[in-house]
Amino acid sequence: MSSDNIKQLYNLRENDPQKAIELARVPGPGPGEREAAAVVLVDCGDAVGDFASVSQGVEIFNELVESGGSDAALSYNLANALQVRARLAYGPVSPISGQAFEDSFRARVRFGEVLRDGIASPELKSQALTNIGILLLDTSRWVEGLDCFQRALEALPRNGVAAYQEMRHSMGLAGLFHRQHETYQTYCHIDTLLQRIRRLSDVVFSNQDVIIDFSGRDVLRTVIDAANDAAKIESVPRKAIENRYFAFIDAEGLALSLCCSVEEYEAGRFDLLTIPSIRAKESDEHCVPEVFAMINVMKSDYAFARQVYYDVREYDVETPYLETTSHADTLDYAVYGVRYSALTSAQRIAFDLLDKIAVALACYLGLKKAYKSSFADVWGRTGKGGIFQLHDEISAHLRAGNPGLIALFNIYHDISKDESRGDGFMQAHKSYRNSSTHRFSVFHDDMFSEDTSSASLAVDHTHLNRFDRLTLDSLKLARAALFYFVDTINFAEGAHRDREGAIVLSSKVPDHDYIRGR
Repeated sequence: MSSDNIKQLYNLRENDPQKAIELARVPGPGPGEREAAAVVLVDCGDAVGDFASVSQGVEIFNELVESGGSDAALSYNLANALQVRARLAYGPVSPISGQAFEDSFRARVRFGEVLRDGIASPELKSQALTNIGILLLDTSRWVEGLDCFQRALEALPRNGVAAYQEMRHSMGLAGLFHRQHETYQTYCHIDTLLQRIRRLSDVVFSNQDVIIDFSGRDVLRTVIDAANDAAKIESVPRKAIENRYFAFIDAEGLALSLCCSVEEYEAGRFDLLTIPSIRAKESDEHCVPEVFAMINVMKSDYAFARQVYYDVREYDVETPYLETTSHADTLDYAVYGVRYSALTSAQRIAFDLLDKIAVALACYLGLKKAYKSSFADVWGRTGKGGIFQLHDEISAHLRAGNPGLIALFNIYHDISKDESRGDGFMQAHKSYRNSSTHRFSVFHDDMFSEDTSSASLAVDHTHLNRFDRLTLDSLKLARAALFYFVDTINFAEGAHRDREGAIVLSSKVPDHDYIRGR
């Protein structure tokens, strides 16, 4: 395939997708020719719903990556191809198994490579974040999906596609929270969410050219119609949040509430997420069900980890942590002190909330020896022949379509290391947590060379800025997981009522501060 043929391919892609596919099916031998053919096979295959063409494009991209030619753009193209193939999969698509599930997993891994690439452009990283957000929504991971769209806008404020995706999904959530107020009253301050939706509509209107560039002209009408609906919301100016710590929480989206009002921040009570009601078991006798104690502890641990992170994140300001030790300089641009130990503690506490969630889930679902559960083993066990088998109780809830449990199960895959498929795109959270717990994590300033490694493998060297970002992401992961835990229980409680067709009597659990006289 000559350069003229490549040019012809791209022209046909816009005007005659079917003919472009026919030409691309026989690519030339050069990597440039093969990559161009793969791009056309995926884009045009997506346009006409041709699963076989998209699959051929995936295989070409795989070959190019395996031949050692991988860069951020190629990783992005492979991830995009996998995402398209997952969407076009034949028959029922499962969020917990099957080819579409595997393609989505691999797509997230490749998009993650783009985000970690030091020379990838802001445009490419913003597109990768947008696509990861869409993939996460497909597995009920709506909190992380919204976070990805917001990060995509931070990387590229002109990304109207990310603004549309967040706006569209937030509109759906606002409707859900309003219709089922009793269930979702602690999830969000709806008026604040509506104001966010209103601001996103302005981003969409102002960046229609980017929407066309990223997603094509055909989608523009749908996007503008949605933005017109959002623009009907009356815009209300928002007061500034005076407390610097609370302002940080609001800016980074770290409250245990999707959106908080300024009044909630002023009152100092904004981590409101909780379980609205639950069926009492005979074993509870006349006590409040244990799950309420569990979520209280998890929320407290999360809030503590978040505050520790805030107290150490600005390295040139005073913190509550007094530096009382002297240190030998290791002559490798390393930094030492209580501040950095506090940073690893914040990351560790945040990540360890997943294990607490696993124990709480096991207790709620009635798994045997629930107190011994961890996030790595609560799902099932490896049986004969190395085949993984889900626990019966877990399997039943996943088959029932419990969205919270589906989200948590997919997190388990993304933070795990698998011999057959490799590391999940979030495996670094677990890796760094294990390092700071069992070995030695040493941070370095910007002069540090990435080539430095430990001869004993006992010391993990990393840039301070990278670990700082990882800790923030671990907090966001823990926050999302807590939402999914409550989602799991809300769905299961609702399903129980529907299944039994009986009225369930539940008591309101009183507020702790009220009972304590505060």
